[in-house]
Amino acid sequence: MDKATTASVIGTILGLVAGIGGMLLLAPRGGDDAELARLQQQVAALSRQMDEVDEARKRDTEALTDANRRRDIAETANRELAEELEAKANHTGDARDDARNWKEAHDKLKAEAAEQARLDKARIGDLEGLLEDNGILEHLSDEEIAARVEKFKGAFETAFLGRDKAAAMQALWDLQKLGPKAYDAAIEVWKKMAEDFGLDPWGQGPGTMGMSFQDYVSLINKFGLIEHGLTDPGVDPAFRIASIYGLPWWTGEDPTKRTKLAGDTLLRAEGYEARAAIEALRDINDPATSRYLSDYLTANSDNPDARVLAVGVLATKNTSDGWAAIKDAAENDPDDKVKAAAQQALAQQNVTVAGLLINFVGPDSQAALAGIKVGDIMTHYNGVRVKTIADINNAKSGVEADQSVQVVVRRGDSDVTLTLGPGQIGINGVAVAPKD
Repeated sequence: MDKATTASVIGTILGLVAGIGGMLLLAPRGGDDAELARLQQQVAALSRQMDEVDEARKRDTEALTDANRRRDIAETANRELAEELEAKANHTGDARDDARNWKEAHDKLKAEAAEQARLDKARIGDLEGLLEDNGILEHLSDEEIAARVEKFKGAFETAFLGRDKAAAMQALWDLQKLGPKAYDAAIEVWKKMAEDFGLDPWGQGPGTMGMSFQDYVSLINKFGLIEHGLTDPGVDPAFRIASIYGLPWWTGEDPTKRTKLAGDTLLRAEGYEARAAIEALRDINDPATSRYLSDYLTANSDNPDARVLAVGVLATKNTSDGWAAIKDAAENDPDDKVKAAAQQALAQQNVTVAGLLINFVGPDSQAALAGIKVGDIMTHYNGVRVKTIADINNAKSGVEADQSVQVVVRRGDSDVTLTLGPGQIGINGVAVAPKD
């Protein structure tokens, strides 16, 4: 019930009460008692109704107050909710914008990464192509190397059976390019080619491939294969000897490394391998070669021929430790042949003339036939003063191919004139000069 209705009801009741009261006041005192009682009952009933109406008014007022309070709460809640929804809407909009920006940035990065990956793959392809062009194939997987080994071995067999020297040599070179994992296969192929050229006796094989000496020495075209031949104890002995002889040819490699390979081989070598290692140390230009030769000479191995060769090589090295080892051999070596070679070397220690000190004379060579000996110092070739191998080669270029010439060598304290026949001389040596 609203306020206007409540006020109207109360007014009506009050009016009735006032009318009845007036009637009672104006009625004659001697009126009917029964009527008076009836009127009193009506007044009492009206009074109760007024109390009920007033009570109802209070309840309505309280209900209205509670409704207003609830309305205020609802309005406040609605306002706060609206504000929160508006804030969330704004936040959602910001998040949507951020998400869109992040997606655009991610798409851009993804595209850039894909392009970079494409470029990297292209560069890697170019790099691998460049590596392969230069014979560097270590980037290949084990499976790829194994597949190529089989491919190149097959190509070699086809070429070898067809007597195609160029293709057979190319297959061997391709195997070597594959690196250490293909070295054993390369050695198998090398041995077939080497046996055709001739291993024992050297250079006198069947020759079905028509290889020249230059072809033979070019069969090994990777220094890594040389190292493998000198460090793997299970390698084929024929290939190990070929590796030893090949060391001096690799002048572009570190001489200290080559010296160590030859020296370590010498210190554990037996038989012919020792001679090959000594000759390799002779031809490698490195001061450390004298130390390995000295250690071998003083070790009194059971190979006197190799020790004799070591004496001659040490004399040409002309180092203090080398001469000390020669002196020890001259006094203490158990083999008379080695002692004699050491004593002869000591006699030539202090040379009195400049020239080429001969440290090798090939068997049955023109030099051997002419009487040239290890320890001689060649001073003249066909009347030309010589001090080095290069000097001799230059002087020889002015001589007819079938012409004999005279050479002068210093032997001990005397000069000896000898006659060389035409063709290869068959010597090696080192330039020497008197000490100041």
